Amino acid sequence: MKILLICDCPLSIRDRIPRLRDSVDSLGFSFGIMPSESGRHFLAVATGRPIARRQSPLEKTSGFTLIELLLAMAVLALMAVMMLSVTSSAQKIAKQTTSRTEQFREGRRAFERINQRLSQATLNTYWDYVDSSGRPRTTSNATTFTPFKYARMSELRYLQTNSSSLTAPGGGTMVGNSVFFQAPLGKSDTLSGLNSLLNTTGFYIKKSDDSALRPATVSASKTRYRLFELTEPAENLTIYSLTSGNATTTSTAWFTTPLAVTGNSRRLADNIVALLFEAQYLDPDPNSVKKPPYYDYTSAPTSAGVSSNQTQTIRENNLPPTVRVTMIALDEPSARRVAEESITLTDATDDTSLATLEKNLTDSRLNYRKFQSTVSIGSSKWSSR
Repeated sequence: MKILLICDCPLSIRDRIPRLRDSVDSLGFSFGIMPSESGRHFLAVATGRPIARRQSPLEKTSGFTLIELLLAMAVLALMAVMMLSVTSSAQKIAKQTTSRTEQFREGRRAFERINQRLSQATLNTYWDYVDSSGRPRTTSNATTFTPFKYARMSELRYLQTNSSSLTAPGGGTMVGNSVFFQAPLGKSDTLSGLNSLLNTTGFYIKKSDDSALRPATVSASKTRYRLFELTEPAENLTIYSLTSGNATTTSTAWFTTPLAVTGNSRRLADNIVALLFEAQYLDPDPNSVKKPPYYDYTSAPTSAGVSSNQTQTIRENNLPPTVRVTMIALDEPSARRVAEESITLTDATDDTSLATLEKNLTDSRLNYRKFQSTVSIGSSKWSSR
């Protein structure tokens, strides 16, 4: 407590002490009368609060040192860098995932279209007489024809083949396997409302630049593998002009003629590097020279007739009951690397070369997606001999 005043207290002041005490107490002061040995009285006034101790400048104050502050700032900076790195990585992964999803979404839609169209394949197979040589009645042998037995006949065709033997429409190189057949797709350039019209259709991969696809104002070209769908308009159907009255013909003009017309093909997806078809049977034909697996498959009769040994093979004028379809697609960054770095990809035409291609893609660190399914063909009415 700090004493502020000590002075001689007259009698007149002592009489008013109770009243003064009430006024001064409210201000935080206290006072009193102190008697002395001489008989006199002194008035002492003091504060009612304790006296604060003055701190020495040499005493250490509470707080952080400079080293502690620098260390804290370094830790915060490190945490900020880590958070930015994590955020950047997450954004990059999200962008790559979105890009791959978009790229493979196009391939997935194309793969679903192949499956749908393939399930619609038809041969309109019927039974007819053949002679002892396995040949049907034609205009040239009508007078000498002698019926011997029934055999499956059809004026339509189904073909799976190695694409390397084909000429790419509009330039480029054909790769992988191709499939061509007839299906009631109703495609016509002049007719409408006839949804069951018959069309020759098929699917193939072509490796080429994009000169025929890009606008004339764009000069830069890029080489890519692209999946195409062939659809010949119904009014231009070539197949009947070849097989009508000559069902045993082995001519392939029924699909090579429309394939040569670039307007009959449309691009389904980019960066499709492999397309493989395998015809499957529960009981492979022991009389056929060609043994399973059937990657190359044709429903056309042999050159000697429906059958040279009077026993019709299971493939002649017949659709496979099921077809295993395999497709491999790259994302755009990987396809760009293939073009820019001139990476050679194995041409997949069977399971062995397909496995080599997959190893090739993995070793080159290319991102790819493999699509595979087994398609049932409803029009295959004779799955066994």
